[in-house]
Amino acid sequence: MKNQLQLRLLRRKIWASFGRFVAIVLIIMLGVLLFVGIKSSGPDLYHNATTFLRAQKASDIQIVSSTGLTDQDLKLAKKVAGAQAEGSKFVYGTTTKNSDTIQVFSYRRSAQLNQLKLTKGRLPKQNSELVLDDLARQQGYQLGQTIKITNRQLRRQTYQIVGFAISPQFVNKATRGTSNVGDGTIDYFAYTNQANFKASVYSQISVRFAKLQSQNSYGTAYQDKSEQKVKQLKQAFKGRAKQRDQELKATALKPINQQQAQLNTAKKQLAAAKQQVSAASQGQMTTTPEITAQETELKQAQAKIDAAKTKVAELTPTTFYYNERSDLPGFTDYGNLAERIAAIANVFPLIFFLIAILITFTTITRMVEEERTQIGTLKALGYTRWEIAQNYLLYALLAAVLGIIIGVIVGTNTLPQVVVSMMQTQYSYPPSPVGYDWPTIAIAIALSLFATLGAVAYVLTRQLHEKPAALMLPKAPKAGKRILLERFTPLWRRLSFNRKVSYRNLFRFKSRMWMGILGIA
Repeated sequence: MKNQLQLRLLRRKIWASFGRFVAIVLIIMLGVLLFVGIKSSGPDLYHNATTFLRAQKASDIQIVSSTGLTDQDLKLAKKVAGAQAEGSKFVYGTTTKNSDTIQVFSYRRSAQLNQLKLTKGRLPKQNSELVLDDLARQQGYQLGQTIKITNRQLRRQTYQIVGFAISPQFVNKATRGTSNVGDGTIDYFAYTNQANFKASVYSQISVRFAKLQSQNSYGTAYQDKSEQKVKQLKQAFKGRAKQRDQELKATALKPINQQQAQLNTAKKQLAAAKQQVSAASQGQMTTTPEITAQETELKQAQAKIDAAKTKVAELTPTTFYYNERSDLPGFTDYGNLAERIAAIANVFPLIFFLIAILITFTTITRMVEEERTQIGTLKALGYTRWEIAQNYLLYALLAAVLGIIIGVIVGTNTLPQVVVSMMQTQYSYPPSPVGYDWPTIAIAIALSLFATLGAVAYVLTRQLHEKPAALMLPKAPKAGKRILLERFTPLWRRLSFNRKVSYRNLFRFKSRMWMGILGIA
């Protein structure tokens, strides 16, 4: 019987104050929508990046050397536990038509790391073909177009564009890094068959660790583990720089030493010839014009060999560089932007929850004051304070639940997509399916329930302690008070009657005043 009465009273309350009920639902919905939507945008951005990098098998670390990398270096990288390593080559070239600077990478069909994601066309099959940066397509380059790239380290200069792609090594569309040709900045990247490269050494070694792929690429845990792997790689390459220097010097000195040996033989032959001339002339003649010319030639040859040896001795020492994902162009900027977006959710939506508290507080306060007689009657009939309070708590709970459900669904499925689509204009990460961020949703639910049920509980604890007889009597209106503006008599006298009433009521009902101020602000 009591439950039926409670439900009947609840329905009446909702219909009698439908506008207020909808206002609570909407303000809770806005608070939850913005909190969940904006707060989820950061993790969704991280998720998109990590999903793309994982799908394209992006390298975690790239090893670069000042003197090139060999198969021996590749073997050392693979010795690190859990490492998958591949060597690749690249050069910087410029197009003859537009003077665009292009970083040309070697492409092998069997390569597993840093895979391209095609946006149009196909991957290169012939040596005369290349796949170009998708950014170039947006700037007017077309499939089938022939371009000429100038670089002496390439076996051919002319290529046909057979595809456009995005690469996990270039995530920021605004920057492709720097180069040592052209104006110093890279405009696009390109991939062509490795057979087109003259170099016998690798330009970089890409290393990927399977155990790192489950981590958020922008998270602290990933960065810490990545730094540990860098230390392991450095340990594996310990002493390799000196060994590489010795290899280079030995290779460079080999032809020089051969020339030195030939020169030494020529010197001995010249010395023997001089002795023969001296013996034939009985010591009166030790040289001839021919011998003098040969001596001059030998001195010049020795000077060239000495200069070559000096050059070898002054060769730039080998230095290894270990670049992590955070060193990729634009990678860190993306993470910082996602972090700032998530930080907005810590402040902005809280304003809506504060307004929700004020709206719920004023709504329930007015409702309780209007239903004082009903509350007094229920208390006189034997209903406990908890049973009476349940009706108002259910009212607020129903409004909160509706607002939470709508806010979570709309917030999760709209705002993150908007943010991700905006980021796609600057970054190459394609969108991935959005998931529900349950920890954030739990916080939003807690804030919503606190804003509504907390406000109701505060109002009821003050009102339900009165006696039934006092509740059945109408409550005396608040006494009017002189406000600060009235003390400025010349100004107060010039105000109309309606304005005076408005200013007084504004300060009589302070909760409504603050709700209006905060809502407008």
